[in-house]
Amino acid sequence: MRNPWTPETQNRIREYTISGVIIAIACFALVHVQEIINFLLLIWKALAPFIWGFCIAFILSPLSRMCEERWIVNWKVSPKLKRVISVAVALILFVLIITLFFVILIPQLISSFNSLISSMDGYISTLEQFLQRFGQYQELDDILISVYEMVKENLVGWVSGSNGIVTKVLSYSVNVVRGVLNFFIGIIIAVYLLLDKERWKKQFKKLTYSVMSVEHAENFFHVLRLTGKMLDSFIFGKALDSLIIGIATAVCCALMKIPYVPLIAFIVGITNMIPVFGPFIGAVPCAFILLIISPAKALEFIIFILVLQQIDGNILGPYILGDSMGLPPVWIMFAIIVGGAIWGVLGMFLGVPIFSVFYILIKDQVTRKLKEKRIRVD
Repeated sequence: MRNPWTPETQNRIREYTISGVIIAIACFALVHVQEIINFLLLIWKALAPFIWGFCIAFILSPLSRMCEERWIVNWKVSPKLKRVISVAVALILFVLIITLFFVILIPQLISSFNSLISSMDGYISTLEQFLQRFGQYQELDDILISVYEMVKENLVGWVSGSNGIVTKVLSYSVNVVRGVLNFFIGIIIAVYLLLDKERWKKQFKKLTYSVMSVEHAENFFHVLRLTGKMLDSFIFGKALDSLIIGIATAVCCALMKIPYVPLIAFIVGITNMIPVFGPFIGAVPCAFILLIISPAKALEFIIFILVLQQIDGNILGPYILGDSMGLPPVWIMFAIIVGGAIWGVLGMFLGVPIFSVFYILIKDQVTRKLKEKRIRVD
C-alpha cells in the first residue's frame, strides 16, 4: 500500500511526536519532583558501594600501574601475578595513608582544636591589653571581641549543642555505620575492578558500540579518555603539591615557634588543593587565630605564607603540574568562580579539570571547522 504522506509530512509528525513526549515527561517531572528526588536518592544509596569502588579504583589505578610498569617490570613472574602484586602494593599504600591520617593526624588536630578553645579567653585578654595601649583602636577592640564571641558561640554549639555535631553523629550512627560499610565494600569492588580491568573495559566498549553509532562511540570514548587524563593529572598533582606545602608549613611554623602547628599546617595543606584562591582561603582563618594569640606571630605567618605561595606558584606548582590543564589563567579563575557558585568548595576544586575538558573539546572543534573552511587566524 502506497504511503499517502510525503517525507516532509512524516518528518513533521516525528518532530511533533518527540516534542510532545518531551513536554509530557517535563510536566510529569515538575508535578512529581519530590518523588523523583526520593527515587534518585534511593538509587544513590543502593549504588553507594559501587560508587565508592569506582572512586577508589580511580585513585589506586595510577599507583597500581606505576608499580606494574616500573617497579616490578623486570620481575620473572607471570603477568597475572604482577597484576596481583601491583594491586596489593597500591592497596597497602592506600590503607597505610588512611591509617596514618586517623591515628596520627586526627588526634593532633583534635588536641590543637581543644587547646585553642580552652585558651581563647586568655588570648582575648592579652589582645585587649595590647589594644588598650592605643586608645584610637578601641573600635577595633570591640569588633574583635564581638567576632570572637560569635565564633566561640558557634563553635561550642557546633561541637556540643543540642543540634551539634556530637548529637548528630549519635542520632545518625546508623548512617555512619552504613557509610563505613559501603567504604569497605567499595575497597573490595575496587580490587576486583583493578585485577581484571582490561576485561571490564572490553565489556564496556562492547556495550557502548552496540547502542551507539561508531562515530558517536568514538567521540564518547575520546571525552572519557580526556576527562580521565585531566582528573588524573590535576587531582594527583595537586595532592602531591598540597602535601609538600603542608609539610613545609609544619616544619617552618615549628621553627618559627608558631603555636598549633598541626592545625595550621592541615588547614593550609587542604585549602591549597583549591587553585589560585586556596592559599588565601586557608591563610585567613590561620592568621585570625594567630592574631588573637600574638599579633607578631600573625605577621610572621602572613609573610611566610606570601613567600611560600610565591615559591609554590612559580616553581613547585609548575614543576609538578606543568601545563597539564591547558587553561589560560583567566579561564582558570572563571572555572573556579563558576564551579564554586554551583557546587561550593567541591566545585572550586573540580571546576578546573572539568572546564579544561570543555575548553579542549571546544578548541579542537573550532580548529577543525576553521580548517574545513580554510580560514587561518593568526
